[in-house]
Amino acid sequence: MALNKVAELSIAKLEDRKTVTAILHENGYTVGPGKRRLTPTGKTMDYYLKIYRDNDQETLCGG
Repeated sequence: MALNKVAELSIAKLEDRKTVTAILHENGYTVGPGKRRLTPTGKTMDYYLKIYRDNDQETLCGG
């Protein structure tokens, strides 16, 4: 099982991240949370989703 990173989606609201995660998961993607500092002090954070696709799944689905 080899996962390839497909994208990162920056989404500020937790509720929106949950909704997008559910949609991506239903469509066969593996999704993980991420956060990083936007400023040197770390007071402002960027919350995002890391989206992965399984190589084996592409072969099975013909994609």
